[in-house]
Amino acid sequence: MASFFEKRDPWGHSLSLWVVVLMIFVTPVLFGVLREIRQENNVENWLPPDDPQSKVLQWHRDSFGIEDRVLVSWDGSSLTDLRADRLKQSLLGQKDAKGVRRGGSPYILDVATPQDAIQKMVDYHIDPDEAERRLKGVLIGTGMLKVRLSPAGKKRREQTIQELIATTKRELGIDLTVKPAFTPWVEMVDETEEGTVTDAPVEEPDEDQVDFKALVEAIPEHDFQLIWPRMQAHSKQADQIKEIALSLRRPEILVGASTAADQEAKSDQLGEEPKLIEDCFFAIGTPIAVAISLSDTGDADHASAVAAIKTAAVDAGIPAENLHMGGRPVAGAALNRMVKESSWNTAYPLWQFHKRSVTLFSGLIGIALAFLMLRSVRLACLVLLVSYYTTFVAVSIIPMTGGTMNMVLVVMPTLLTVLTLSGSIHVANYWKHAAHVDMKTAVVKAVEMARAPCMMASLTTAIGLASLLTSPLSPVRDFGLYASIGCVVSLLMVLYGLPSLLQLWPAKPPKASEIDTRHWQAFGRGLSRHQWLVSFSCLAIFVAACYGFKWFRTETKVIRYFPDSSRVIQDYLFLEENLSGITPVDTVICFDEKAQEDLNFEERVELVRNIERKIAEHPEISGTISLADFRPVSEPLPKDASTFQKLRHAKRVNETERRVRESLKKEKSGEVNLEGDTVKSFLNIADHTADLEQETANGARMVDIQKGDEMWRITAQVAIMTDLNYADLTNELNQVTQSVLRDHAGTTHLVTGTIPLFLRTQQAVLESLIKSFGLAFAVIAVVMMVLLRSPTAGLITMLPNLMPIGVIFGLLSWMHVAVDIGTMITASVALGIAVDGTLHLLTWFKIGIEEGKSKSEAVAAALGHCGPAMWQTSAVVAISLAMLYPAELLLVSRFGILMCALITAALLADIIFLPALLAGPLGTLIVNSQKREQKATEKHPLLQEGKESKPHLSHVVKRAQSEQSFET
Repeated sequence: MASFFEKRDPWGHSLSLWVVVLMIFVTPVLFGVLREIRQENNVENWLPPDDPQSKVLQWHRDSFGIEDRVLVSWDGSSLTDLRADRLKQSLLGQKDAKGVRRGGSPYILDVATPQDAIQKMVDYHIDPDEAERRLKGVLIGTGMLKVRLSPAGKKRREQTIQELIATTKRELGIDLTVKPAFTPWVEMVDETEEGTVTDAPVEEPDEDQVDFKALVEAIPEHDFQLIWPRMQAHSKQADQIKEIALSLRRPEILVGASTAADQEAKSDQLGEEPKLIEDCFFAIGTPIAVAISLSDTGDADHASAVAAIKTAAVDAGIPAENLHMGGRPVAGAALNRMVKESSWNTAYPLWQFHKRSVTLFSGLIGIALAFLMLRSVRLACLVLLVSYYTTFVAVSIIPMTGGTMNMVLVVMPTLLTVLTLSGSIHVANYWKHAAHVDMKTAVVKAVEMARAPCMMASLTTAIGLASLLTSPLSPVRDFGLYASIGCVVSLLMVLYGLPSLLQLWPAKPPKASEIDTRHWQAFGRGLSRHQWLVSFSCLAIFVAACYGFKWFRTETKVIRYFPDSSRVIQDYLFLEENLSGITPVDTVICFDEKAQEDLNFEERVELVRNIERKIAEHPEISGTISLADFRPVSEPLPKDASTFQKLRHAKRVNETERRVRESLKKEKSGEVNLEGDTVKSFLNIADHTADLEQETANGARMVDIQKGDEMWRITAQVAIMTDLNYADLTNELNQVTQSVLRDHAGTTHLVTGTIPLFLRTQQAVLESLIKSFGLAFAVIAVVMMVLLRSPTAGLITMLPNLMPIGVIFGLLSWMHVAVDIGTMITASVALGIAVDGTLHLLTWFKIGIEEGKSKSEAVAAALGHCGPAMWQTSAVVAISLAMLYPAELLLVSRFGILMCALITAALLADIIFLPALLAGPLGTLIVNSQKREQKATEKHPLLQEGKESKPHLSHVVKRAQSEQSFET
């Protein structure tokens, strides 16, 4: 039967022409489709809606009406800073005569300032100092460590500072940074400006108006401030630095004093203060933060919302370089921007092209290497054209099917490019061998030789990628789906696109020296002679690396994808070191009808306050807030209270509960304006039942919410930039809450928010890695067993394919490097790529055995045939992917360098470990299997006749080798 490339259409044209015409025709159509591609990088949407933690989080958001929030602060901010109110007015607009706000940003729903929160607390008869304390670590920070020098220290200020820095570095290894003392912000007024009113009447102060100036002036005097990386006010490091600072003494007083007692005695004799630093402390009051809630419009477009906040901040008088922003919308917008910048970043000049576009630079390196390896400009151009066209088609499928680009899919174009490049280089090498014999039949013979191994390699790679569809994480499933489809497109382009182009635009036939493989054959014979040593050495490396899996861990924090030098990381560090943790974790306390009858409203408030106080004592929590913070502390009714006192107390409690519930009803009906109460944010009444599952240290527990249950929310702020184990934190919050609630029947609780979602996502990453890799391994192992006609041989053949994953991931675990969502997908991808070289080598080893060669000679012949293509493919792919390392988005950078390592390891496994196994027991199993197959064929003459009539794949190679030997 004639080959596809030998057939002609009714007009006498080769079918290759129509393949190329089809490629040209769909190009403009796909360009139009590709312009509609969108990005989506919302971590909260990674898990499916039916996941237990997703259900809890959605219930939590529906119950309390929680919107996405952005935390905004700036250098030198304090409670007297008028720019906070200006920022609020700029974002929300001004009220008109009818009380309707005009001129605000459509991206903003609400703005909460610490001044408003304190004023609201004072309105509820809470002392301003107490109100300020309750907002510590939420909207008000303690700032840097403030240092007050003694008179002796002030005389030698610079020497004291240098001694403190040097001593801290020597004893603790911490680098201190010295900052000026805090000074309250004062607005500079230009009195010469026209329209400036200098004699405006001064309004009488409201008795209930908080004196914020007095709160700021309460910060004790100090001489300078200290800050250090990952600073936390209540950490052990802070206590150690305080101890060092207070222990510094003036050198001239200490001369001749060898002990602390001598120092004190000598200082007493001289009558002088030996201390250089009188005190060091953290003080509440600076900086402050403004919490900005996004509207539905802002939630749909984080980039525009963040830009609107930045513009409003500058209009309020806050310099852009002093502004610091944090929160999920900020990280999401920055992630989307960096994903785009990995393709084209105009911040870098063209002469720094490796930074301007790491993906394009990776492609250019691949082009250069392809020219170098193939030694033919035309052949290299065709190979690269097919590779990039495949990527173009595969990426166009995403918007065509309604999909969106995400942080994981961003690496798919590079992956498909290198996978197609791999298959194309194999076909190009087959064509060079065939063209050396006969240019007219070169394309047909090359496709005949490439079809079986390329189909098996592409399909096994597609299986490895499709196994990612078992993941509960949507970005991983999307990657598995579109990348596996891309593998099928790649196979069609390798077996039909490239041969069609070669038939219409053939390259020059290669020289004999270009297909000289004697050094590869010699290498194969050397491996055969030392098969046992090589095999056991490879196994020893494999086992030693796999031992590192005992330290295997996962990481899903989006903020970890940014480099330390990025603006978003610097902003997060400022906020967490000076003010508040970025990540909220919520504890919801539920009272059923019985608990509401047993405990009156004030008793429930105090119960929530008690739980909040215990949560706030956790060292990793910067601050907490709940509705109890807006209520004064209630004194319990004395046991000997009179009936009148009891009735009056009950009336007061009932009246308080009635007002709170009326306010809640108004909020639900939308009657309360933006300045109204915010009861619904912290308290709600369940209007329907819900069966929720809560993960605890002792396993899952069910929480049943009934209609009418009263739910109180306690929000705790936790740092995201630390290495805190969120599983331990969640378990500790559960234990703290349960320790208080266990004595009150009818109460239960839930811990939810971003942190539990992180934990579930981390578990899903691990589950995805195990399931997808296990499924891919099982399917590919079955394929190998069928191909080799031996279950044992199939399993042994999988060892070289497992070795790259085991060694590289084992070394990552040895180095305590966490596996993120981008790293996870490389395992299944690497397995598919490793199988590519294995299948090509096995194919030609079996051909050698069929020709009557010994195992050693068959290994040498197989390496001689496949070695150059495997080396060229691996070099082009690995080096190209390594060029992604400079990418600022660490997800892309890590993917590139890890894939480079995996491909290098796969090459070494395929050209060292596999040949050694083929020369030993694996080769024996394959030989025995082929002998059994031959005997079975001899018993059935029809099978023998069919086999003999089929042209052998090795004929072209034998003729090329004979020709080469004759010329030599």
